[in-house]
Amino acid sequence: MTRRLALCVALLTALAGLASPARAQAPAPKVTIEGFFDFEASLSKNWSDADITNARDTLGYTRERGRLFFIGEVGKSKMEWALELDFTNGAGVGNTTPAAPGTSASLDLDTDVAGFTETKWLYVETPLTGPGSIMPFIPVPSTIRAGAQPAQGHSDKWGLVFSGDFPGVTVETAWAPNIKSTLSYVQIREALFRTISPTSRQAESWAVLASVAVTPLKGLTIKPTYAYADYDGGNSGSLNSGIEPKGGFDPTATPGRAGSHTTRRHTFGAEAKWNVGAFRLEPSLFWQLGEQGIAPVLRNGQVKNSVDVRSWIFDGIAGYRLGPLDLSTRFMYTPGQEAQQRVENGSDVAYYQSLHTGFAYMTGWTEIQTASVGYNNALLAGCRGCVLWQNPSYDKYGRIVWAVKADYALTPALNFYGIVNASWTDKDVDENGIVGTTGITPDFGKNTRGENRYLGTELDLGMTWRFAPNTQLDLVWAYLFAGSAFDQAGSAANQAAGVVNDARDVYKAVARIRFTF
Repeated sequence: MTRRLALCVALLTALAGLASPARAQAPAPKVTIEGFFDFEASLSKNWSDADITNARDTLGYTRERGRLFFIGEVGKSKMEWALELDFTNGAGVGNTTPAAPGTSASLDLDTDVAGFTETKWLYVETPLTGPGSIMPFIPVPSTIRAGAQPAQGHSDKWGLVFSGDFPGVTVETAWAPNIKSTLSYVQIREALFRTISPTSRQAESWAVLASVAVTPLKGLTIKPTYAYADYDGGNSGSLNSGIEPKGGFDPTATPGRAGSHTTRRHTFGAEAKWNVGAFRLEPSLFWQLGEQGIAPVLRNGQVKNSVDVRSWIFDGIAGYRLGPLDLSTRFMYTPGQEAQQRVENGSDVAYYQSLHTGFAYMTGWTEIQTASVGYNNALLAGCRGCVLWQNPSYDKYGRIVWAVKADYALTPALNFYGIVNASWTDKDVDENGIVGTTGITPDFGKNTRGENRYLGTELDLGMTWRFAPNTQLDLVWAYLFAGSAFDQAGSAANQAAGVVNDARDVYKAVARIRFTF
């Protein structure tokens, strides 16, 4: 008995001796904190509501945004928690009511505001295949990222297909030094336990995306992408991102009869980046096919429960650098519907909708329609299907944008830039429509028609001065010469009387101090 006990003790001691070096070689945990802080002062006129025909809204305010990234790492595994804080200065409608879009609360005289910390990201990232992974028997190295995370690997141009943040799972795989794939599952809505809401219908909405980035030769990268989205009742969160109401039709409404508001949409195409010396070219082309559920309607003698989705988008950038001067241009085109066409009456969907723009489509090319420096708001943000930062298409009418940009680095720390863009709709807009949360509702009747396509021309002048380490000052002034396609009736009474209000010009000036660490 004693010999057996001694043998067991000796064996355990030997195993402990073998395990100790392994523990000693384990990488030490590492924790880092990164982030940035913005202080912004903004002045604007005719920019802060959904009615561009009413220029009485003059706004001047200041705000803060802080983001903190807590990163824990051990070897190849890590977790990240990203926090965001957004406040305006001065009590609004009570300090717990946001005083500006994109903020959580207002800081009052004593500045003690609790309970308004936002979680942006909360995810774990670890090797999925390859040595030291969940499945080490698969030799191709890949990484899995699970939880609330940034959208990466699917859109080179921000907001064209899928950008921003999302809850779900992503797998990134390096098949070869010049071939990398990204696969994502996106949980848009979740049907949870019946006990949470026994009397209401819970819906499930989700999406999957697959992209492959291939670099066949130096300076050229091609990325084909496929996305499938399945919306049961639309998207009830994130400002209805990806399924915004348009033309008075709201696909996010509570479903009535079976399938009345179910959307199934395929998006597929490719992006490319080509750099040759000082020249660069970045074309993108995507198509959309699918089916949009509607309440049953009689059309051409047949009952229709759905309509087809048939759309596409082209978005291209070209640029050339001459020493400190960088010249670039961008052109975007996506089709739309005629004013008299109604999805709820059986007309097919002809407008393009991104899965998620991250509320920043065309950022860097417009300051008023998509805010870049003063990024908390954008023109017509109250009309979710109209605003450019959320929609390539202007409501159901499509959109065309052409922009040119000149960027001059006077010194490594001081940069000046100018932007001019002009935009139109693909189809004429009904100027007797009413702009609202469900898009632009036309004056439906026998004589419904569109009259105008020109949205306007915008001029932006800006400066970035990196005056201290990790600290910079951004200044920008922007003016929009509003076009007649922004005209609207403004109210049901005006629409009935045929009264149309003319769109008014918009201006905006922003100063922002940014500190990063």
